[in-house]
Amino acid sequence: MSRRRNVPPEQGAPPARETPARDTAAAREARGSVHEAIGKLIGDDAASAHGKTEKHAGAAEGAAADPTPRD
Repeated sequence: MSRRRNVPPEQGAPPARETPARDTAAAREARGSVHEAIGKLIGDDAASAHGKTEKHAGAAEGAAADPTPRD
């Protein structure tokens, strides 16, 4: 795996990393998705509902942290 170091942006440096807020939102969305799936798998409606709520909250946080408007 090659990594570019000390390369100016005009020479094709890798794109900037996502913001911490987007990372946190993506992690929350993924955690909610897993929690929802586990709840469905074991037949626990409360766990599934909690996971779904967490997933939607993460998606909302991600949308709020995204500076680009969506059409």
